[in-house]
Amino acid sequence: MRRSKQAALQAAILLYERLYGQRSSLGPVPLPFQAWNNIGHVCRQIDRARQRGWQLAAQRLTRDLAAVVADCQRQLKTALGSLEAANHQPRRVSVSDIYHDLTALKGEFAAVEIDLQEHEILATTDTIVLEDIRLGPFQIHLDWQLIGHTGRPYRVVALDPHPAARSDEVTHPHVRYERLCEGEGQVAIAAALAAGRFYDFFLLVSQVLHTYGRGSAYVELGDWRSVPCDSCGGYVAEEERDHCEHCGDVLCSRCTCTCEGCQAAYCGGCLKKCIVCGKEYCPSCLEICPACQERSCAGCRADVPCGPCYDQQHEEQEHDSSQKFEGEALAASAGVQPRVGPAVQPHGLGQAALSAGCR
Repeated sequence: MRRSKQAALQAAILLYERLYGQRSSLGPVPLPFQAWNNIGHVCRQIDRARQRGWQLAAQRLTRDLAAVVADCQRQLKTALGSLEAANHQPRRVSVSDIYHDLTALKGEFAAVEIDLQEHEILATTDTIVLEDIRLGPFQIHLDWQLIGHTGRPYRVVALDPHPAARSDEVTHPHVRYERLCEGEGQVAIAAALAAGRFYDFFLLVSQVLHTYGRGSAYVELGDWRSVPCDSCGGYVAEEERDHCEHCGDVLCSRCTCTCEGCQAAYCGGCLKKCIVCGKEYCPSCLEICPACQERSCAGCRADVPCGPCYDQQHEEQEHDSSQKFEGEALAASAGVQPRVGPAVQPHGLGQAALSAGCR
């Protein structure tokens, strides 16, 4: 306990020096000397134009004069704002104020650490659950050496990350790449840091982490478990997605195809058509014909051969039928009855007897 209090005191001193030790006094005020010289130059040109009777030129130069006077006025306004800001002295926090802020954080966060070597203050939130989605605890890292050098001197780290399914870098609807989208809390967070109110700073960041701003999230909670369909690119929720049994691609309902054989889910690229019936089957439900290398399904293989082989057999049958028909037609035209089969000669009869019998 004593060591943690000592670390808090050392951090408070370093934070105070960071806030006030390097702030310089008022520097040179940017007065519009050049703009005033431009006004004098244009005025002299107008006088010469009028002396020589160049009225059109004088009118044009008068318009130019209005522009340079307006520019000088803008620069004077900027200089006045710088002087007013320099004269405004907000109340400074003391080392004691910062120390009490750091020690008070332990009553608001699950854990608070002070890393003097890395010049960081780390505050760990409780487990955050938004709309029944567990996001886990987050650790807020404030690097006090970055205060005043960058608008975001802190980062938000997920200790037990449950990122969005579509992006591992989105660990919270409002956190991406460990950067918090502060939303409406941006002004309050920046003001707390600038004023040295570190207790308020950590509580404001924690409040944003415990809040879900619908419509302004990197990934909406309704799409937290959604992933892109590998076929069409649209996002599909976890409970609605399918996977191709062959290549493993994620599929939405519109892109899921069913094998006519095994009824399993596949993507369109992994299904092939049967060469005979044209229906789509997975690779396991199609067989490649060794003769023609075409694919056909089991049902078609049981009835007919595969496509090219079927066509060849069909052509051969048509050719045989055509030749038989032509032979019968020729025989009929010659008055000869077609022979059904080879003539059988009775045993022991000569050619003459056969001839007589034929008559």
